[in-house]
Amino acid sequence: MLFDLALYTSLALLALGLAYKLGHWLTTSIGPDSRNYTPAQRLSASLKGLTRALRGRSLGPMMAALVLDGLFQRRSLGHSRWAWAAHMLIFWGMMGLIFLHALGPVLIPSFTATLNPWLFLRNLFGVMLLAGAVMAMWRRLRLPGLRRTTHWADRAALALLALLVLSGFALEGAKIISVHSFDSMIAEYGNLSEDNDRAALGQMWREHYGVVFPQGQVPAGLELMERGLEMHQDSCVDCHDAPQWAFASWPLSRLMAPMAAWLEAAQTALWLYYLHFLAAFAALAILPFSKFLHIFTGPLLLMIRVAVPREEMDPAARALVRAMELDVCTHCGACSVHCSVAEAVNHVPNLAVLPSEKLMALGHLARGKTDYGEMLDVMRQGAYMCTSCLRCTLLCPVGINLQDLWFAMKDDLEEAGYGPTTRTVAKKALETAAPSRSVAPFRVNNGEFQKDLGLSVQADTFRNCYRCATCSNSCPVVFSYEDPKKELDLLPHQIMHTLGLGLADEAMGARMTWYCLTCYRCQEACPQGVKVADVLYELRNLAASRQGQGESC
Repeated sequence: MLFDLALYTSLALLALGLAYKLGHWLTTSIGPDSRNYTPAQRLSASLKGLTRALRGRSLGPMMAALVLDGLFQRRSLGHSRWAWAAHMLIFWGMMGLIFLHALGPVLIPSFTATLNPWLFLRNLFGVMLLAGAVMAMWRRLRLPGLRRTTHWADRAALALLALLVLSGFALEGAKIISVHSFDSMIAEYGNLSEDNDRAALGQMWREHYGVVFPQGQVPAGLELMERGLEMHQDSCVDCHDAPQWAFASWPLSRLMAPMAAWLEAAQTALWLYYLHFLAAFAALAILPFSKFLHIFTGPLLLMIRVAVPREEMDPAARALVRAMELDVCTHCGACSVHCSVAEAVNHVPNLAVLPSEKLMALGHLARGKTDYGEMLDVMRQGAYMCTSCLRCTLLCPVGINLQDLWFAMKDDLEEAGYGPTTRTVAKKALETAAPSRSVAPFRVNNGEFQKDLGLSVQADTFRNCYRCATCSNSCPVVFSYEDPKKELDLLPHQIMHTLGLGLADEAMGARMTWYCLTCYRCQEACPQGVKVADVLYELRNLAASRQGQGESC
């Protein structure tokens, strides 16, 4: 009764959870363009795209991606053999237990749990799953990059897998030594015609099958043993292989044997049975809201990835795929471990700099689970420290196009007024310098400003400039405009001269300061060795520092 109730409840929760997730994908928008499409348009475009892919030439690559990247995790192998081995053990161990244990009676007409190969395979797949979970946890504890990004949900998922396997092994071990299980088998299948038949069969099962009877309940004797062997051959051998084939559960049963009487009195096998199937059904019920969801979404996304390039995808379908990608992530940490700017986290107390944490923050924001303004500020720092090197997208084992998500997220941030920090500072500097554009500058020898700029050996070289204009003549930004003086306010050599006069607002407010590509052509060409690019770089940082302190740029 409890088993059936738990099963149907977990299946109902699974169905409701999947429906909820689909609804979320159809309504969540990542990027301003995604808000232009209704749920119906997203669903229709996605189904049409999938139909075209299955009918066209994409079917072969999709199946190859499903097998190589989905079933055999080729993408994981590319960045870590340890991670690949752990995932393979977890995946194939779980698949084996699902199809050859949990669904065995349904899928296999001849299935008998106590016969080989099922008896042996159940233990084999269980050990594989447990070994994979231990390897994954060890990797998270060993690698500093993974340690700092590991959350309670990651530990809980691995702990739940371990609980499933260990409770199963313990249950099988408890049933091996259980007299109650032995008597239940006799009552259901046996046909004992003589009074000492139970004792005879019990002696045989005590010696060869590990049942632990109370002292004196099953007398010893050669005649009884021969009778027990005969009964076993007639009634038991067709449905019971030796429990030693259960190479994980059998040693556990030997450890339990000295406590057999106490375990029997406490109905340990029954309680372990409840624990085992309730843990399994709990995992099934929470699947849509946990990292286990990638069992379904991961292979689907991998096939979509090879079927249609993101830039060629229908915008309505792309909106759905972006929302789905928030739930595909397994939080494996591969992107964060190999991130080009991961080192910055040691100096900037913001984990959202790392791709896995940035994606999690984006998911929380999309679901309305966090303070809007505070999270936008955190995400802006993470978004604009990204170098867009594409490494995270190339490494993601489940094929998430993180680059596309970052660009869409930046568009959302800019629309909300949280654009690049440098753009905000540049705007403030331009506004500060605007009043001086129409009047002749008179402030000279601003010693305090020159002192700030002189703190850097590189920036202090502006004093050597004699305005030959070599830097301006070599600058690609200057040559990209027909009227550079009008578009850039000041040219590089003029900025150096302005610094010599101590005109802080003019130097920081010049658009040339903010449009600089830092290509170093000006610096390499300067005959006086003025570090022009470094001076402009330091100017931008001084402007940012002053704005952060609430001062005028």
